[in-house]
Amino acid sequence: MALRTFTTSAAMLALIAGIGTGALAQTAPAAGDLPAPLSQLNLRNLDIETKRDGMREVEGRTADGVDIEARIDMAGNLVEVEADDGILPQSLVDALVPADLRGHQVMGLFGSVTEVKQRPDHVEIKGRQSTGTEIEAKFDRQNTLVGIEVDDAAIPADLVGTLLPQAVRDNEVIGQFDRIEEIVNRDGRVMVKGEDAGGRDMRAEFDADGRVLRFGREDGRRGDRGAEGRHADHGPGHDRGPGHEDRGPRPGPDRTGDGPRGSAPVPADFDSVAVNQRLTQAGYSGFGFLRAEGPRLLLEATNPQGEAVTLELDRQGEVVRETAR
Repeated sequence: MALRTFTTSAAMLALIAGIGTGALAQTAPAAGDLPAPLSQLNLRNLDIETKRDGMREVEGRTADGVDIEARIDMAGNLVEVEADDGILPQSLVDALVPADLRGHQVMGLFGSVTEVKQRPDHVEIKGRQSTGTEIEAKFDRQNTLVGIEVDDAAIPADLVGTLLPQAVRDNEVIGQFDRIEEIVNRDGRVMVKGEDAGGRDMRAEFDADGRVLRFGREDGRRGDRGAEGRHADHGPGHDRGPGHEDRGPRPGPDRTGDGPRGSAPVPADFDSVAVNQRLTQAGYSGFGFLRAEGPRLLLEATNPQGEAVTLELDRQGEVVRETAR
């Protein structure tokens, strides 16, 4: 009986092994199922995984030892490729980047391409300059350059001129940038990042007419609010209890009032309601008292990133400076 039991068990194991082998054979990655630009690379260590949304993620290694990661949509289109710690084969670059874009002026800054992503409304191209500095360019679906970013280096002046509308270039805030490292110009808004002459990080956002929507500078004091930030209402954006309503910028009283000591009266013709609407649309909240200091107006607020800041406004209510508190 024991012998028969052993024989039956052995048969079952053989059957299970045979079923397992068949299942593996059916699910083994097949390079022939991939789009031509990938299958022609004859990737080794090929791994293909289908996600719930139907997107296939592919990993493999070229004969040169470059690890390739790719994504394929449900229609079989190659929509994303990346070389992990290497350079993308030119065949992949040609497959995802239209010829018009490959001949664009900005592509002359690329010493190599490491990643290409096809998004619904734009194309992202990442790589390195000949110096090894990372660089990224974005094009919309009309093959227009809409963004460029370089790592710790200045964007060439001619490309800055291409991406920045004249109205933005004329704004005094742009003059405060000693080096511009990133520009994105899309959907009627222009975002600029870089450094000032002191090496501090700066960022600004403008509308199509060159008006400042947001402006910030890293001055080393972020998170250190000091005595100025510890007034009675615990700063803008603080939960002041049930029923509190943020009514936007409030004109600061004079020296005899309850506002910050030394506050000067706000000009009578200053439209605080319009300023409140504009700042709120730009993502600011938690407004404190509005006070005048010389030719500028100061307003404590919380910026769109949730940081406590002091906004410096001109007499028309436009933001000319944002400083962390």
